Amino acid sequence: MLRKQLTLSFLVFALLAGQACSGGGNLEAPAGSKSQPKFKPGVNFFSPEQDVEMGRQSAEQIIRETPMLDDPQISNYISQLGAKLVAKAAGEKFPYQFRTVATKEINAFALPGGFLFVNAGTIAAARNEGELAGVMAHEIAHAALRHGTNQASKQRIAQMGLGILGTLASSGEGADLGGAVSAIGGLGANLYFLKHGRTAEKQADLEGARIIAEAGYDPRDMANFFKTLQAEGGQRTPEMLSDHPDPGNRIEYILAEIKNLPVSANPTHTSPEFEQAKARLTGRAPQLSATSQLRRIGKDPAHLELGARPQRPTGKFKGFQSEDGSFALQVPANWDTLKANSSNFIFAPKGAYGKIPNQSEDSMMVTHGIFVGVMEVRQGDLASATRAFIQRQLETNADFQPIGQIKETSLAGQQALAAAVAGPSAINGVAEIDVTYTTVTSDGRMFYIVTIAPEDEAEAYKAAFQQILRSLRLAK
Repeated sequence: MLRKQLTLSFLVFALLAGQACSGGGNLEAPAGSKSQPKFKPGVNFFSPEQDVEMGRQSAEQIIRETPMLDDPQISNYISQLGAKLVAKAAGEKFPYQFRTVATKEINAFALPGGFLFVNAGTIAAARNEGELAGVMAHEIAHAALRHGTNQASKQRIAQMGLGILGTLASSGEGADLGGAVSAIGGLGANLYFLKHGRTAEKQADLEGARIIAEAGYDPRDMANFFKTLQAEGGQRTPEMLSDHPDPGNRIEYILAEIKNLPVSANPTHTSPEFEQAKARLTGRAPQLSATSQLRRIGKDPAHLELGARPQRPTGKFKGFQSEDGSFALQVPANWDTLKANSSNFIFAPKGAYGKIPNQSEDSMMVTHGIFVGVMEVRQGDLASATRAFIQRQLETNADFQPIGQIKETSLAGQQALAAAVAGPSAINGVAEIDVTYTTVTSDGRMFYIVTIAPEDEAEAYKAAFQQILRSLRLAK
């Protein structure tokens, strides 16, 4: 008997999988969207109008029972970012609304009809606007693809069997909302709306990646946020992970999808508005102000757009030797040389370096390139000196963290150490990887090279960094 019931239920789902209720069968891309979503809504006993009304009632219940963030600046920012993403969302043209929940939990969720909630903890955890946009686009995709009422419909079939089909079919298109809501168990259906299967979650990830790509963001930032969730999961599983696919799998299939998406050559990664909103939540000063855009030395900073990527390293190299003769190396021919003093230099492409706001004239910030220099150290051995050098990097970049342990390597034919740190760039919020190489000079000082590149461009700079390291010569 059990076998027959399972077989019959499977047959019902097979018959309904390609159907939708009135108004839900075809997805039409709104103005501004370049493509249709790849996914169609499955079985759904509700009209899009009922999605909106049920979502509205459920949202009102959540707002009554859950503390909302009372901060107009942050609320306006989330609404504006949401509107930017909705403009690229295909599917039903719901009247999307966005609210911010006053909790530190990392989570966001969408109710039917386009009622979206973003936890304050998600804004605080995001390292840049691209990561936050990825979370919001994922939830917008759930609403656009009508996953909430699709899930509620399937749950009700599982609970009541075929009898519910006759009840809903006899109600017709003119059925009122009360009857429709009662059919799936009243407003307690919130539980159904928010419990998506892994197939729906993957669809929302891929459709969300398309949305942010068309909105001018980099889907890699969306994937990077899953790395944040993985890190959080090491302490206590974030609510956002409780019913979602493994973050590692999500990263893999989003990165694989990028080749099919219209990703900008110079995508937006962050904005002053995001940094200000995050600063209001974390109590820390914003890392990015309206005037802290990358600037070329001696040039008007307005000539550079925030988020623009500098020219990649050329295959041609030029030689360089320090004035004191302590070292010589080769750097890409299209990189500039910035002198800190006679034995400390910065090599970087145009558009990748700038003065640190409110600091001395020789204080520089770099997003792509290398720091090179020789320095006196008090520590009696290279390992201690290197640890102290890395610690200073972490102190001046509070959001950076070490990657692994200090490792032994070779540099200029002699023993050396290597250590890596990573975190969001204070200039543009992009995830950055800095690798420091150190060794001892013939006169007992410490020589260092720090390679700097965004995580998503690391491969493009790898060959240049390797050539620089191979070319290094130290005075004997």
